[in-house]
Amino acid sequence: VQQLRDLGILVAEDLSWSPHINTIAKKARQKASWVFSVFKTRSASIMLTLYKSMVRSLVEYCCPLWHPSKISDIQELESFQKIFISRIVRMSNYHYWDQLVKLSLMSLQRRRERYIILHTWKIIHGTTSNDLDIKFCLTTKAWKLGDHSTKETKQFHCKPYSV
Repeated sequence: VQQLRDLGILVAEDLSWSPHINTIAKKARQKASWVFSVFKTRSASIMLTLYKSMVRSLVEYCCPLWHPSKISDIQELESFQKIFISRIVRMSNYHYWDQLVKLSLMSLQRRRERYIILHTWKIIHGTTSNDLDIKFCLTTKAWKLGDHSTKETKQFHCKPYSV
């Protein structure tokens, strides 16, 4: 088996997420093309509603699980958002990062990072299940000062985190 699909997520035999990312990026491009062909308006409010509900939702399904680490995968996912928002009225003349600010959006990479942080916080605070029994460890740093230089000594006290 070269790929395994479970709950809509593709995993390659080398445990990479690239096949899944390529598949969802293709689906997102197709859905974005459909949106542009069916809806003639390019007004920011309407296009953003359509984008968030029909296109971005495809790409964010289970994203904390398959969060990409390869630059090429990250760029693949960001590319369709760049194209979509550049086609919104009065956005094509701006750089991608300026478009995001003007439309009050975040990059997809930033959104995935935020989801992971929020999910971790929920596990630590017991507001969501910890089915994998993930253990969190507290770390402390001990600082030693001397002779106009600061030396760092790390001391790790690993014990399960509890609230």
